[in-house]
Amino acid sequence: MSIWNRVRVACAALALAATAAACSGTPAPAPTPVPGSPASALVAVRWWSTTAAQAGSTIDPKDPEALAGKLHTSQTQYCDMLRQTISAGRSILPNVTANDPALLASTRAFVAELRAVAPPTAAGPWRVLGPAVLALVGSGGDLAKVKGIDAAAVQEAARVVAADAKRSCGVDLSSGAA
Repeated sequence: MSIWNRVRVACAALALAATAAACSGTPAPAPTPVPGSPASALVAVRWWSTTAAQAGSTIDPKDPEALAGKLHTSQTQYCDMLRQTISAGRSILPNVTANDPALLASTRAFVAELRAVAPPTAAGPWRVLGPAVLALVGSGGDLAKVKGIDAAAVQEAARVVAADAKRSCGVDLSSGAA
């Protein structure tokens, strides 16, 4: 089972929306690895667009959340990010391994940017869901390694995010259909 599938299964186990763990990358020379982390053959790139960066732009592995500070609440951008994530499907970040820094960098950027544009109806739930997604991806999809997460709170946050996405954006996160 690929890391994407393991992360997806683990997210489902936590009742996380499929969009939450999505990541992207393209083959390219590896960035300088963080000491103690494995080298990556992939560079993290966005599969989503915002006013701060376009799809395909490289994510700074040293500061993946940097562009989130340039974003503001926007229902349109939020819905667009959800649609773009669903459209990216299962092919995103092919050949990534559980310990690949590109996976965590792209997830950190995605969660930070999504939280920055989230409308008030989804902002609170993303404060719960975002850290859970990052912990899950950081664990390599191993639920046994995820500590300090309130599963009930994550399930409720995922339910609210999914309901809001369907109502406000016309995006069904449970089916992957936009």
